[in-house]
Amino acid sequence: MNIINLGILAHIDAGKTSVTENLLFASGA
Repeated sequence: MNIINLGILAHIDAGKTSVTENLLFASGA
């Protein structure tokens, strides 16, 4: 469940920092 929450948070924060989204995606999203 934590992974899903992180994904949602990353999606919301995607506009703020695209780097974080890329890192999360590379992590195994």
